Amino acid sequence: MADAFKILGQLAPTDTSEDELYVVPVTDSKTVGGVAVAPKALSVTTQTVVHTIIVCNLAGNTPTFDIRLKNAADDADVNQEYLFKSVATTANSTRILSLGLTLSAGNQIKVKTSIADEIAFTAMGIEVT
Repeated sequence: MADAFKILGQLAPTDTSEDELYVVPVTDSKTVGGVAVAPKALSVTTQTVVHTIIVCNLAGNTPTFDIRLKNAADDADVNQEYLFKSVATTANSTRILSLGLTLSAGNQIKVKTSIADEIAFTAMGIEVT
């Protein structure tokens, strides 16, 4: 297993629709080995720990933001997925959200703002493969 400490995603939405901030990579099975050895199926799964999401208000207004954790297994959008809903931000301020979220392959973090071009999101974490 390898750990990659990284910026998982950065986004400054240009409209007020929901956007993907980060999606846990989904990898395919691979065959390893050559003709001389029996090939074996190798399944590589990625898991992610999202330790921090930074929300920065870039302007003098007070827009709100939503953060939703979308389960890859669920097709429908449901209220249980919301981590933050309609949270107000102070003008020209930054919020650092220490979350410790554990995500499986295909899970998504989605964000939305009430005013376009006024909030920037950064997700920091560790991808484990």
